[in-house]
Amino acid sequence: MKVLYRQLEVELRLFLRNKQEVFFTALFPLLMMSLFGYLNREASVGDVSYVAFLLPGIIGMSVMAAAFLNMSTTLVRQRDDGILKRLRGTPLQAWALLGAKVLAAGTVILFQVLLLTGVGVLFFGVEVAGSVPWFLATLLVGTFAFTAMGLALASLINNADTASAAAHAIYLPMLFICGPFFPVDVMPRLLQHVASVLPLTYFLNLTSGATIILVAGAAYLLSLAVKSLVRSAHASLSETM
Repeated sequence: MKVLYRQLEVELRLFLRNKQEVFFTALFPLLMMSLFGYLNREASVGDVSYVAFLLPGIIGMSVMAAAFLNMSTTLVRQRDDGILKRLRGTPLQAWALLGAKVLAAGTVILFQVLLLTGVGVLFFGVEVAGSVPWFLATLLVGTFAFTAMGLALASLINNADTASAAAHAIYLPMLFICGPFFPVDVMPRLLQHVASVLPLTYFLNLTSGATIILVAGAAYLLSLAVKSLVRSAHASLSETM
């Protein structure tokens, strides 16, 4: 556990040194919520204000950026730079490295959630309701699922030049189709069917408290995480290291 903790410190330092990652992962979602929230401060979605509807979507955006984008691009870049190969000559084991990366993503996500929720409550009057333990469990499941997706993608990408493009090709369509910024039911029926099989849709349903499909959403994210881990294992993590 001591090795895991020290590697976690390393991962967090590396994250903070990369100003672009800090901006697009931690600050950009806050700017998006502030902009959309201000422009639509008088609007509502159903029985709630638009900002209250938007907050879970921005949280989902943050989770995907911290867990999926960063995991996939960072692993491929470190592999291409020979960092992972050099780490194989140290006592650091693969589980400690990957565990530290997951914990680092979780730490960043928790900070983002607190920041976004605080801004939503203080500046936009969002009322926080529901079960805090359930919400934290949802964050844990979502972080695990999207991190596993990032690991699986990293095992399939051959070089760092295409890693970012491939990750964004998955990330950006989900942002527009899964309903972080507007309800899915206002989209064309074809896109609604597409959204129904994308993991971000289920994560947003979980965080927004759509109780009818809570169990299905959690089961879907867990199964997705397991499948992603199995896929990455078949691609041989030892080669990635």
